[in-house]
Amino acid sequence: MKSTKGIFALICAILVTLFSANTSANPLHNETVTFKVYGNCEMCKKRIESSLKGNSAIVSADWNVKTKMIKVVYDPHIITLDKVHQLIAEAGHDTEKVKANEVTYKKLPGCCQYDRKK
Repeated sequence: MKSTKGIFALICAILVTLFSANTSANPLHNETVTFKVYGNCEMCKKRIESSLKGNSAIVSADWNVKTKMIKVVYDPHIITLDKVHQLIAEAGHDTEKVKANEVTYKKLPGCCQYDRKK
């Protein structure tokens, strides 16, 4: 009888842990998206990824310098995909959906300024 109560308590503890308030750490709630972000170099990579990693709803962000594609894992219950694009644009980089503000873009180092006619 004692072992049955112990097993039940253990199962309850596991369930509480799985369904805790920290949903961004729970992979059941996360979505993964890949989309184009314009930039040129490793400084761009750091800036683009940093623009997202400060947000608790972003689990991970990895931008590829060669392909110009970013892979973002995020919790859609906390942040929208549109907001993810907006955060990157606020850092000065165009995405396939949102263009960065001209003033912010012009503040990027010269090596980070890409051809915006694309």
